Amino acid sequence: MTFSPYSSAPHLHPARDWRLHTHDLSRLILFKSNDSPVEVGIRRFVPGITPLGIPNDHVAYIFLGSGQFQPEQGEVIDASPGAFIHFKAGWQGSVRTAEPIEISYMSCEGASSDQVPVLRDALHAGPLKDWGIIPTMIEGASRTGGILLSRDSDMRAESGVWACTPGHWRCEVTSDEYCHFLDGSCTYTHDNGDIIEIHPDTLAFFPRGWAGRCRVLSTVRKVYLIR
Repeated sequence: MTFSPYSSAPHLHPARDWRLHTHDLSRLILFKSNDSPVEVGIRRFVPGITPLGIPNDHVAYIFLGSGQFQPEQGEVIDASPGAFIHFKAGWQGSVRTAEPIEISYMSCEGASSDQVPVLRDALHAGPLKDWGIIPTMIEGASRTGGILLSRDSDMRAESGVWACTPGHWRCEVTSDEYCHFLDGSCTYTHDNGDIIEIHPDTLAFFPRGWAGRCRVLSTVRKVYLIR
């Protein structure tokens, strides 16, 4: 069990045990920016009807519980474990549930839209589009693939599924990134020596400018948001 909010890449494993690390049973904040609306963490919705207003883009990976997100206008969004939802800026509505729902999330700048992209069963969703071999390989030939869920016209607020096969490569993060790893294992080693071990159900935030190496031991799969 790991909770490292002050790591070069704040991370938590396993995410579903988050309540062991906080006295607030409604929310755990893994990272919060001082100069932007970027926030990463876990939130719990109790049974009943909870009003919900989302001023910025907001992705939610549901790992516990089932219910519905009811917008003020538009279609009801069914929520169940494994669903990955990208709420666009300005969404207003409520969460309706007969049991607790727990999500990992990231909020960031984005754009409004009438659509709410949803991916069911992110762990098994497919087929994945081939995104090629990592260009900064040190050893091996890690091949990546994924599903693009949403991306604004300015190429920001991009969300989806990403997978990568084993190998060892140089990693330089050019945009803040939320990751909830669903499968596989790997190790990220920052240039300062900080080590982030990744296993299924690891929630991590990689800030822009993070630089180091990644060694994928078994094919990893994650949901992500890049702002």
